[in-house]
Amino acid sequence: MSRALVLGAAGFIGTELVKQLKERGDQICALCHSRKADQTAEHLQGDITDADSIHRTLEGRSFDVVYHAASLPGDTGNPQEMINVNVHGLLNMLEWTRRNAVTRYVVSSSISAYEWYPATKFNPPDYMPVDENHPCRPKDMYSVSKRMQELLALAYYHQYQVPTTVLRLTAVVGPGGKGGGRGWREFARMLKEGKKVQIPHFSPEELCHYVDIRDVARMHIAASQAPGALGQIFNCCAREPTRGSEFTEIVKSIVPGIEVECGFAWSMAQGQEVSFDMGKAKELMDFEPKYSLTDAVESIKEWVDTGGLESDMSEDRQFGSGVEGD
Repeated sequence: MSRALVLGAAGFIGTELVKQLKERGDQICALCHSRKADQTAEHLQGDITDADSIHRTLEGRSFDVVYHAASLPGDTGNPQEMINVNVHGLLNMLEWTRRNAVTRYVVSSSISAYEWYPATKFNPPDYMPVDENHPCRPKDMYSVSKRMQELLALAYYHQYQVPTTVLRLTAVVGPGGKGGGRGWREFARMLKEGKKVQIPHFSPEELCHYVDIRDVARMHIAASQAPGALGQIFNCCAREPTRGSEFTEIVKSIVPGIEVECGFAWSMAQGQEVSFDMGKAKELMDFEPKYSLTDAVESIKEWVDTGGLESDMSEDRQFGSGVEGD
């Protein structure tokens, strides 16, 4: 059993991570800005953008692992806010960790750190599948803030021996639909209606890469334990990328008779092609994704069928400072 501090525990990724940590029997402390996470976790209220607040809140406490899933889940239109939460928030926590030894600090980053983000013009990869050696050339504030997180984490590893690991997440799919997964709530609503659903592809030919939220949490936990993960950045994605036509067939197999169309405006490939390589995670962490996109869509349908849309009304929260983003 390990003692885990989860930042952003009430967010999209944090919720699943807390669930899996609880199943492992880990002792979980959730640092939240306002919303509470799983009721079985101990909760501390704090704001990662306020260094003094963090030191007061965590005074006298110790943890084996820190999971940093606390970032704004997209471009808020406010550059100062994004830098304050995503960059200064991480800096404050890395400083606390530098003075309070842990065995691993796992940072949730994004493949946007390479440059791909729905709000910016798509630039084809230099090669595919994209591995961790591909150049990073972010051009929007959100992507820049994620790349800055990575550089900070690695700097603290090399200069101050803070045991960091960074995970670059592709488009995360799962039920709940909050924070970084808020787009899936509209997808879930359309699945429930059963008439027509839009998928996040601009065209049937578009090639995009997803990852089931359960694999995201699994990989965070694996990264907290593998010696080879220290000071490294890893892609986090499904085994295979998916074309729009394949996504269409997946949905139709789960909801027979539903009409499927391309159209969601948050496609990272914007009608073109992008895919990622997981070889490094297999080599250094012995980690491989377990779930397919079919599994992920089925989990959303099951969530809908069991009343998830009605029971969870937290998705419409606007972006703001704090720690519940991703």
